[in-house]
Amino acid sequence: MSHIQTYRLPDFAKVSTVHILKTGEMISSLDDYMKVQDRFDWVDQSQIIAAIFRLRRLTESPKKSVIAIYEETHAVKEYVNVDETFKPLVFC
Repeated sequence: MSHIQTYRLPDFAKVSTVHILKTGEMISSLDDYMKVQDRFDWVDQSQIIAAIFRLRRLTESPKKSVIAIYEETHAVKEYVNVDETFKPLVFC
């Protein structure tokens, strides 16, 4: 007789980051971000990582959360539990 129990772990909530340039262009891929990385030197990466972990707990499936990082205003905005098709405003 086996006393092993199996548990299904919940899927991780989806949290993504998008960098928004002064022109309004949205950068969401790593390759594109690497080209403009120096424009976002002011961003505290440890705060972004902490926000991702915090938003994972708050985000309900099948929704997602988005962290928008704006080059022009040096603002970081969080959008929690938005639809998959959601795009943040290009100017804040």
